[in-house]
Amino acid sequence: MTPNVTPKACDRAVSYWRRNLMLILCLLCVWLLVSFVPAYFARELNGLYLFDWPLPFWMAAFGAQFCFLLIIGLYAWGMDRMDRRHRRDRDQES
Repeated sequence: MTPNVTPKACDRAVSYWRRNLMLILCLLCVWLLVSFVPAYFARELNGLYLFDWPLPFWMAAFGAQFCFLLIIGLYAWGMDRMDRRHRRDRDQES
């Protein structure tokens, strides 16, 4: 037996998952840039310094890990906001 699902609830669920996938896609693009660019362009970026260290070395030693933690935090914050909004819309319909 299938539950009674209104078209509005179905549209809301589809919208929720689209926003979720867009958030994941954006954060994966940031992850790709943070991990790929400094390694691939290390020779070209070697002239740039951050805190008196060459940028590729700094990104490999410190920056990438900080960015990964930031990505995890942004995902948790964004999903919390989306979950609250989805829950509020669902409760208003009931």
